[in-house]
Amino acid sequence: MTSRGADLLVDTLASAGVRHLFSLSGNQILSVYDATVGRDITLIHTRHEAAAVHMADGWARMTEEPGVALVTAGPGHLNAVSALYTALMSESPVVLLSGHAPRAQAGRGAFQEIDQVGAARPVVKAAWLVESAERMGEEMARALALASAWPPGPVHLSLPGDLLEARVTAAPRSSPSTPRSRETDGVLLDQALDLLGEAKRPLIIAGPAMGRGRRWSEIERLSELTGIPALLMESPRGVNDPSLRGATRCVGEADVVLLLGKRLDFTLRFGAPPAFTARCRFIAVDVAPPRSSDRLALALAANPSVVVRQLVAAAGERVWQRSTWTKEVADARSTTPAAWDELRRSSATPLHPLRVCAAIQPRLEAGGILVSDGGEFGQWCQAGLEARHRLINGPAGSIGSAVPMALGAKLARPDLTVIATLGDGTFGFHALEFDTAVRHRIPIVAVVGNDARWNAEHQLQLQQYGASRAVGCELLPTRYDRVVEPLGGHGEHVEHAAELAPALERAVRAGRAACVDVIIDGVAAPTFTAGASH
Repeated sequence: MTSRGADLLVDTLASAGVRHLFSLSGNQILSVYDATVGRDITLIHTRHEAAAVHMADGWARMTEEPGVALVTAGPGHLNAVSALYTALMSESPVVLLSGHAPRAQAGRGAFQEIDQVGAARPVVKAAWLVESAERMGEEMARALALASAWPPGPVHLSLPGDLLEARVTAAPRSSPSTPRSRETDGVLLDQALDLLGEAKRPLIIAGPAMGRGRRWSEIERLSELTGIPALLMESPRGVNDPSLRGATRCVGEADVVLLLGKRLDFTLRFGAPPAFTARCRFIAVDVAPPRSSDRLALALAANPSVVVRQLVAAAGERVWQRSTWTKEVADARSTTPAAWDELRRSSATPLHPLRVCAAIQPRLEAGGILVSDGGEFGQWCQAGLEARHRLINGPAGSIGSAVPMALGAKLARPDLTVIATLGDGTFGFHALEFDTAVRHRIPIVAVVGNDARWNAEHQLQLQQYGASRAVGCELLPTRYDRVVEPLGGHGEHVEHAAELAPALERAVRAGRAACVDVIIDGVAAPTFTAGASH
């Protein structure tokens, strides 16, 4: 019995439980489309290749299963590459499949022939060109396994069109071996616990992947056993992450910090003062921790999710001294400035972002998913909203992912309300994915903070150059609800506080993708410093 390379690829995807391909069609991948006919795999057909990757990213973060994007060669592939950076920095298991010029025409100037593997390599864990139709399924299985292996992250496969079309004898497919996680030396574990136990103000800081699902549950268990506060850090603003609120000040007071899958990078100001005290020392746990640093007390080269389980077991055999430090950090994390209470209730126009948050919060408390983009409005929402399930743009600091990422999250959890918060500038990146949402009947609610400005850049210009030299940030006061309505979505426009809750109610109940366009005050994002917060 013979099959096409495309059939072997789709067989592997189906066997692995992949149920959605987030895709935009093109010449080189039509055979893959054909191979999905009659299979339990749905093509979610997007309006832009980057959106396909963001959707796969949203799916992957919600499920901890690989999200798979499928795009065509050349410009289609290049459109998708930028979105891989967001997935890479957020440690999201995504696989990008890109059609490729035929192998039979390699190096001869084939249609859309470029070095796709080279283009993808800086923003993925691994990238390669499939060289054999017979190995198409095996290579697909390898990519899925690699995307999920620690640290999770994106993987790219380029698929030559002639190999996808080629007829081959289907050979038995071997499953890729899963690397066994090494147990960390007990002596190193004891050293880590000794350092934490002797510290006066110890802290646990987790990286993006460690903040999801069962990994974060293990960290919470370790924190409960030891009394050591644990913080998730996945914002590009790092030690100034507004979602940490007053706990950002506590970071600068820690004397020993356990880094679990979190690099000592720009978000932590490389561990240097004033972000951390000069006496603070770090315990780094990751597959490739820093080799040496004057700030590094101990490095454990291991999978941090495995190490956490070992630390929990070992910590349970010790007696831990409790202090007021744990409550101090918890209180700082949950406490907001007194002025915020008034802003949440304010009826002033244009609306303050916190007034918008006050209307959204009940929806999240009822079991919703928050997807928050970057920018000033996004930062206010990350600071002002609490959600059990939260997806943000992540350490990449990119913008534009919120709408497609929300679609992926909704497909993963159709039982939950998904609310995406984004600025008006951000809306322009993937506005036409509302067409995708309507076609595929994916009901999300996007709340657009409309201040007619690229406000993040505007605020930086004000700080660095002054108001007289602020330039290139103004936008039209567009009615974004009216952009969505002709696409078949539901639109709401809000200018006054009393309109917020009813508009959100109608948007949620509409049963289709909805946009709530809210006129907001273009205020700077909140900051928390050692002296004050606003």
